Amino acid sequence: MRLFSILLLIVAAAPALAQLDSRPLSAAERSEKLGRASVLKGEADREQKAAEAALKAENEVCYKKFLVSDCLDAAKRKHTAAMRAAKNKELEAGELERDVKRRDVAADDARRAAEAPAKEAKQKAQAESYRAEEAAKAQARAEKQAKKEQKAAEGRRKHAEEQAKRQKKLEKHAAKEAKAVEKRKKREAEEAERAARKAAAASGQPPANP
Repeated sequence: MRLFSILLLIVAAAPALAQLDSRPLSAAERSEKLGRASVLKGEADREQKAAEAALKAENEVCYKKFLVSDCLDAAKRKHTAAMRAAKNKELEAGELERDVKRRDVAADDARRAAEAPAKEAKQKAQAESYRAEEAAKAQARAEKQAKKEQKAAEGRRKHAEEQAKRQKKLEKHAAKEAKAVEKRKKREAEEAERAARKAAAASGQPPANP
């Protein structure tokens, strides 16, 4: 019987479920629905507890009566009706909460969909800006490296020029020294020849040929 009642509730709710409203709720509407759901859940809980207490009390009374079975059946029917009414409130409260949640999800989806183009454009701009910055940094590094290499090459060139100048100066000095030595040797040879002639003339002998 209980299963049949649940099936009837599902069938009755089917048309409503087929036409779910996914429009975003205002803050007031959301608060109202959740407040109503909370009230219904509270009422259902109290009614269920009251029905259980009433059934227990009525059963105790029934056992004191002559027609116990009839009394128990009546108490049970009353309990079943009260529990069904409480269950309906629970179902209504659950539907209200699901409706709020469903609309919240729909609102979030709609918001993300609306923000997606701007977000994508922002991400694209950030990516392009990052690539431009990295390219600029790479260019700066390349220029710095090129200047460093140019400076090093200029230093090597100047060093080579200075080395060449020193080498040329040394070679010039060496040539000058060699020329002076040659000149000195020639002068010494001429002086020796004159001395030999002078000695030979003094002795009356012809000078020896060098």
